Amino acid sequence: MNIQTQRTQLEAPKTETAWSRVKKALGPVAVVGVIIAKLFAKLKFVLLPLLKFLPILLKSGGTMLLMVWVYTQFWGWRFAVGFVLLLFVHESGHLLVAKKFGLKVGAPVFIPFMGAFIALKEAPRNAWMEACVGIGGPMVGTFGALVCNSLGEVFDAPLFIALAWFGYFLNLFNLTPVGMLDGGRIVSALSRWLWLPGFALLLWFGWKFPNFIVWLIVLLSLPRIYSLFRKRTEEEHRYFEVTPSQRWTMSILYFGLIAVLIFGMHVAQVDLHKHGVRSHGHGQDVIVQ
Repeated sequence: MNIQTQRTQLEAPKTETAWSRVKKALGPVAVVGVIIAKLFAKLKFVLLPLLKFLPILLKSGGTMLLMVWVYTQFWGWRFAVGFVLLLFVHESGHLLVAKKFGLKVGAPVFIPFMGAFIALKEAPRNAWMEACVGIGGPMVGTFGALVCNSLGEVFDAPLFIALAWFGYFLNLFNLTPVGMLDGGRIVSALSRWLWLPGFALLLWFGWKFPNFIVWLIVLLSLPRIYSLFRKRTEEEHRYFEVTPSQRWTMSILYFGLIAVLIFGMHVAQVDLHKHGVRSHGHGQDVIVQ
């Protein structure tokens, strides 16, 4: 019995020593695990919002990359990237103003050869709000084109000047007062009858420069043209009620922006000629190298 007891007493320290070694070996791993757990607990406030907006990021980012790839086949990657970024700047203007009014909006979606758009998940409550959201895009988009123009002047880079010209042109075209274009939304706070000259201008543009997109806009504009010749409902009367100060403010912004864009196109055109970029029709032979 004494011998067995002594053996047990001798073996016990060995077992404890082995377990201590295991704990000592696993100790750093446990410490690292605790640190990682604490880190994730702190980062969840950042990660969860990112995961929440991941579908939105994929929608905008994915369609942007698709558009860049498509336009790269025609203009080279430098111009394609700059062009798509200018579209993004334009759409951001709509997004910012819509958010300012508390409207729910979707992420910008980019469609090759058709441009980009943001989906309003709730309609503007009146014509003034619709006009403000409409003019937000061209205003911010014009600023983006001005930045490109300035960079082209400072660094003597015709690529940026060509981007500026296209930026001016696209924002000016969007101000055509008809249908689904920004101009059609803006003049809803001025006079709905401005849709008629806008529609005529769009028809002339489609005839002069045949383009599928232009004729698609013509077709989509027909419902609003038709609405001019039918009797307004009480709801429509309330929707189009605008104060004189709001009408004057939007008139100055709208026609002033048109003047700025026309002047910007002229300046960019002169600069492009200096750099040997030829114009033809309503486009440019863009230097991308």
